[in-house]
Amino acid sequence: MALILSQRETEKLIDMPRALRVVEGMFRDRAEGKLQSLPRRRLKGSRKQLNIMAAYHSEWDLLCLRAYAMPTNTITLYSGRTGAIQAIFAATYLSSLRTGAASGVAARYLAPRVSSTLGVIGPGWQAAFQVAAIVHACPVREVLVFGRNPKKTREFIRQMASRFRVDLKESAAIEEVEAAADIFVLATDATSPMTDGERLKGEVLVISMGANQPVKHEVSSQLIRRMDLVVTDDPATAQTDSGDLIAACNAGILRWEDVVPLERVVAEGGVSPRPKKILFQSNGIADEDLAVARYVLGQIRRRGFRAKKLAVI
Repeated sequence: MALILSQRETEKLIDMPRALRVVEGMFRDRAEGKLQSLPRRRLKGSRKQLNIMAAYHSEWDLLCLRAYAMPTNTITLYSGRTGAIQAIFAATYLSSLRTGAASGVAARYLAPRVSSTLGVIGPGWQAAFQVAAIVHACPVREVLVFGRNPKKTREFIRQMASRFRVDLKESAAIEEVEAAADIFVLATDATSPMTDGERLKGEVLVISMGANQPVKHEVSSQLIRRMDLVVTDDPATAQTDSGDLIAACNAGILRWEDVVPLERVVAEGGVSPRPKKILFQSNGIADEDLAVARYVLGQIRRRGFRAKKLAVI
């Protein structure tokens, strides 16, 4: 019988430190050729859009289908041998957790050696997972947050302060965050660039995770021109989804063959010597969904849970 898991159940079974470990392991497996994946595809309905992506891990013999037409968001795991459904997960938490974890892995390998200040633009749902991942992955002592809605920004800071022992501060402008950050995260739904990178530190890691559609843009081509290295979670997905990278390549500022997959960085233990300015473009890929969902499924089996005891989606 297939398991059907609610968000509440998944939250009990995996947290950010565990997600960081399993997502990092997944990138090592990608580097070893153990994974195959299908980049995100979109199908528009009258009002909503269905987004689908898939992955397969040869050693686990698991197929993963991620599908979402917000607010509905699911991950389905299938046996690669029989095709039987192993589990269906309500994926709002899991998908955000794995996106944050991918940024945490990137920060672990690509951030400046001394990274005490994290800057965050866009204090929303996903930003909370970005902070959680990077605070666990790097020796961050201070988090600067900018949002267009001061009330929302202050509530975000209040919630983060209750979870993490770091100094959280509201910033008055994007420029202020940019100038101070060792790790500079953009977690927005912007459709036009928010920064050109002019005020960035000499050594910095920029993480863009909101521009995951061709029409979305968080950083300008001029910022990308300033970068010494551009890394992404999946180059094939980037070529269809990364609005900022697509624009930079179309303008002749960047070449796709120069964009480095994160699994190569992880497999090689980093980049040496470390380039001073690095951009990590996160798209969110099914390989990450497979990694966290498989971990949760393993926890369920080890604990002897039964399908009938689990809440339905």
